[in-house]
Amino acid sequence: MKTNETVPLPKVLVNSLPKSGTHLLLQIVLGIPGMIITPAWIEEDKDLKMIKLGSVGPAHLDYSEKHVNILKQENIKVIFISRDLRDVVVSLVHFVMLNKWGNHPWTPYLKELKTHDERLLTMIQGVKFTQEEQAKYGIPSIPNIREFSQNKLGWVKEQSVCSITFEELVCNTESQNGSIMKIIEFLWNDLKQLNLTKEQLLQKIKQNIVPKNSGTFRKGSIGDWKHEFNNGHKTAFKNIAGDLLIQLGYEKDNNW
Repeated sequence: MKTNETVPLPKVLVNSLPKSGTHLLLQIVLGIPGMIITPAWIEEDKDLKMIKLGSVGPAHLDYSEKHVNILKQENIKVIFISRDLRDVVVSLVHFVMLNKWGNHPWTPYLKELKTHDERLLTMIQGVKFTQEEQAKYGIPSIPNIREFSQNKLGWVKEQSVCSITFEELVCNTESQNGSIMKIIEFLWNDLKQLNLTKEQLLQKIKQNIVPKNSGTFRKGSIGDWKHEFNNGHKTAFKNIAGDLLIQLGYEKDNNW
């Protein structure tokens, strides 16, 4: 097997809507022999310089023509993962409440709410704080689900990007294999010298998928919102972001 010193592996950005499977996608890319992760998350434009040949950087970068152009100039391949926004809401609530790293800015406010239903509704509707509340919580607001997601979703339709969904990766083996093969095809010109067939590379990548090794993994399931949303949550979501579900192909209309 050739080493990363002689094989021109690609520069890769794993970009995502938060709580959509970022770490799962990272495990997939890092399953490519020779790929390594950047020393830190990509948070600003200057951080893109951390992505060298043979490395992958994780990010939640907003979509913009500026970012598209920078990534093209740096010859960085972008793989973007998204998810049903209703499940994003559910995952966000559990993530913020667990607060494993003790520094999530939304945790103090959500912990003061009395019920899980109230927290779900807050993640859907958002909340704007008074000056007194801003002083107390240290933030001006919590975005609603539309505000939270819309600046990322432009990547879904960007032609230069490989866009996949969380559901495709966890639905079943056939779907997962198809999505991984889509990623392999997207990167293939930079992977040919690995002396592996696409099928062999697929199997190596799958061996590196261990969801429980992710520090943010909770359940990794599809459709949790069906068990956690009540009628009030559904109505609020339809009013705020029902059209986004239709645009993303999760629903045909608002009759769900």
